[in-house]
Amino acid sequence: MGQSLDSQLGRYINVATLVSLIASVLVIYFFVGALNRGAAETDRQLLTAGIQTTIHHNETWVADYGWWSVALDRLDAGDVDVLSESMASSFSDHLGFDFVVMSRANDTLTYSWHRDSGETPLDHLLSPDDLDSLRSDLARAYAEGSFIGSHMLTVRGQPYLASVTLVGEYENRAATDPLTGPVLVIGTALDERFVNEMQTRFLVENVSLIPMDATPSHGSRLPIADPAGHAVAQLSWTPSQPGNETLRYSFAPLLAYIIIFFAGAQILVHRARKLGRRAERNERRALRAATTDTLSGLPNRLGFNRFIEGETATQAAADGEAAVIYIDLNGFKAVNDKAGHQAGDEVIRIVSEKFRAALPDGVHIARVGGDEFACALTGQACASQALPIARALSASLRDPFESGGRHFDIGAAVGVAWSRPEAPKTFAQLVHDADLAMYRAKADQLEQPLCFDASLGLEKDARCSLEADIEAGLERNEFRVVYQPIARARDGKTVSVEALLRWEHPTRGAVPPDVFIGVAERSRLIRRLGDFVVDSVCREIPPHAGFTVSINLSPTQLKDPDLCARYLEKLGAAGLTSSKIELELTETVLVDDFEQAKQRLHEFNAAGFRVNLDDFGTGFASMGYLHMLPFSKIKVDKSFIDALGKGEGPNKMLQALALLGDALNLDMVAEGVETESQASMLRLLGFEYLQGWHFGAPMTARALAERMNNAA
Repeated sequence: MGQSLDSQLGRYINVATLVSLIASVLVIYFFVGALNRGAAETDRQLLTAGIQTTIHHNETWVADYGWWSVALDRLDAGDVDVLSESMASSFSDHLGFDFVVMSRANDTLTYSWHRDSGETPLDHLLSPDDLDSLRSDLARAYAEGSFIGSHMLTVRGQPYLASVTLVGEYENRAATDPLTGPVLVIGTALDERFVNEMQTRFLVENVSLIPMDATPSHGSRLPIADPAGHAVAQLSWTPSQPGNETLRYSFAPLLAYIIIFFAGAQILVHRARKLGRRAERNERRALRAATTDTLSGLPNRLGFNRFIEGETATQAAADGEAAVIYIDLNGFKAVNDKAGHQAGDEVIRIVSEKFRAALPDGVHIARVGGDEFACALTGQACASQALPIARALSASLRDPFESGGRHFDIGAAVGVAWSRPEAPKTFAQLVHDADLAMYRAKADQLEQPLCFDASLGLEKDARCSLEADIEAGLERNEFRVVYQPIARARDGKTVSVEALLRWEHPTRGAVPPDVFIGVAERSRLIRRLGDFVVDSVCREIPPHAGFTVSINLSPTQLKDPDLCARYLEKLGAAGLTSSKIELELTETVLVDDFEQAKQRLHEFNAAGFRVNLDDFGTGFASMGYLHMLPFSKIKVDKSFIDALGKGEGPNKMLQALALLGDALNLDMVAEGVETESQASMLRLLGFEYLQGWHFGAPMTARALAERMNNAA
């Protein structure tokens, strides 16, 4: 006789219950294990970040105290009383390090101080072997482009992190010898204070310091190693086990789940989500502590690097819509020297507040060094304002600073670099370029921000050599002017030409204009190059030519009050009139010194020259500039033309520019036209003039004359 329905249902229910129980246990087992493993790895990453942060802080201190000429003078003079007083005050000012050692060149004489001994110098705090190890790590840092080394060592049974640098200020620190020069060593004890800070900051339980050969009692360990891999102790801690906590909380819901099947699963999910959110909050809090500069409240170098390496910033740089501003404070070391490091810390806090107040929304600023700051700008609207923003940062430091009743003048050397659509760069390249521009601004004692260009990448000797070659090239007639046609859109007739300067050096070959023009501007040779172009035009273009000639002007040339009169004199001597000449300026000319540019352009306009705005759309021109200045033409940059036909957006942008020119009664010229399809589209969009290889490559005056005769 077959089984009854209720017994079958009972069996099915029992089987379903057993299967559900087994599945639940397996799911919980793997879930708990995954949570525990993930949390343990997070603990390790956070403690690793804490060790790196400690090394960074120690290196910052050794730079602040070591790169100080007064310290070297006192060391060379053997003025141990003054050094003792200064070092003892350092222990009271900072709770982060515990000993200081200063050693003369070749370690002929060494002074040591420890927090426990105060102003009393100690004998042989570090052994000769310790000093040799520190110097070896410093030499390794020199080889990697740094000037600070760090080393883990044991002093009198206590593990320390020690950082070392050469004492004194040097114009070229890379030329110093880390193995023999005078050094400063600052050490931070890896003691209970260090352990408590790691435990409190990163929310890791039962952190303890144990010897390298000891077996941890808590189950997890991490060697405390310097960049070279030396380790003198290791951290042990109790790994976070959110999985076990989850299991403890979910025991009652699990019983309910077995009784009523899947109803209890919702309780478990709710509990797990709650615990996960709490773990995420703790992780975010710890990460924020690791990426924030405690003195200024701004992101530190690690935080800045995380931002520029993020997806949004990386994409903005690839799209040519990013910029970096790099800032180095002038006069900050004088504050530390004259008023002490507490006053210096106060100045850093005030500077940070001023910078925050001067920045618009969307700019990411960080303190990346002792007296260095960096700003990352993403998006076209923000990046295009990098130079005005840099000026605002400089202007925010105009008023003197007050600390402890004393006044200090703090300025800044500022460098700016862009990633543009026509020449995209990574953020790593932008930081390098902005840093290079900043150092040039500091070396030249510039009060205004300096924008990066290709010539800044040249070393000083190479720059001087190129300046000499430019001057010699002018004497040897190595320069020449070529002319590129500008066609009328409706019939293709050449109605104007642009005069372009070319240089063919006998050994360098063809030198790009963006290299030699930048060097010429900084060496005052730009006047001779500009006059050479005008003289060539006067000599090569006949007065009866049926076209005008466009000549480019640089910002430096506009500083010459006699420029207009000199050009008129040259043209008159050749039988040419100013109506034959069009002067072209890029948008950057307008923001260097707007009032001066405005005065010169009105002088040229009154004398009969036509003035054109070149490379429109790549810089900082606004509607206000177009209204206030006597422009006749606007030349739209090649990057807009390259995007033509690649979507509806670029076409609409070009149409809007054509309508803008029509509304302002300005002729519109499209640069970089390479194909007939581009030319046809630009005619339809309303452009009056077209320039590019489709209408003719740059050519000599003779080739231009033949072309014009054939066209006639």
